[in-house]
Amino acid sequence: MQLRRRHHPLHAVIASAFLLNACGGGGGSDSSSTPAPQKPAVSSRPIAQTDLEIATAIYNGTARVPAGFYSEAAPVGHGTVATKHVKNTDVDTALAPSASEFELCTDDWNQALAWSETFALNSPQYSNLVATNDDGRYFEFARVQSGSPDLYVQSRIYKCAYLNRSAANLRAATGAAGQLNARPLTSDELRRLSEYFWQFTSYNNFGHMVLKSAGSTSPMLEHTLHMASLVRGGLSASCDRIDVIAWTHRVDTATGALTLDVQTLFSFGAKETAGVAQLCAN
Repeated sequence: MQLRRRHHPLHAVIASAFLLNACGGGGGSDSSSTPAPQKPAVSSRPIAQTDLEIATAIYNGTARVPAGFYSEAAPVGHGTVATKHVKNTDVDTALAPSASEFELCTDDWNQALAWSETFALNSPQYSNLVATNDDGRYFEFARVQSGSPDLYVQSRIYKCAYLNRSAANLRAATGAAGQLNARPLTSDELRRLSEYFWQFTSYNNFGHMVLKSAGSTSPMLEHTLHMASLVRGGLSASCDRIDVIAWTHRVDTATGALTLDVQTLFSFGAKETAGVAQLCAN
């Protein structure tokens, strides 16, 4: 889920229900709990920033996405805005923890409303429906929590005519990512979707930043977010590790099938002393 405060850029959890803990989006794991994946051979540096520039930016925690990255203006008149894509596990709480988890889709407004209501009823605190919005990509049902008028939740359900995520598993870091049914399938559409997915992952938190967002059409249509992730104490008690990751969505232009691939390209050591970033000595 993604969480936003009014006047702040669209990040922070596109909140959980963007409360920032990946309430459903492109899959993404917390790199602090796992060692860096084996690095593939990289013939050239894919990003312009130096290691020190990356370390400085990631410790500062500002400008976590490049210029032109997908964003949404927060609705006015609300202190905190959270955006949540309703998942199968939100409406069927009896599903086993091992079951695949994915965002729901429908082209029926009444079905979408019913799922939004079930999600609200299953939540620890019920949120009252106060507004609806019909976007080309999803149905949105805006809710305000009883007793907490400052929390405005944008509950969304994808339209299957745009995107079907039933083949995806948000518990997995890589693999099938659903089927993009929007036509025509263009590089710009895939860019927008990839950047939108990112909002709902654990990468949309402090300690992570997008260094570059770029697509390719050869040998197939794909879009990659090059990201940096901070792992506290990843190299030693006095040295953190920063992983530079390629987070790539690919689409089969014949079928619309989406896949997600994640690779750690390289890592380096860094630390922050008195607010100043430094690279660790080898």
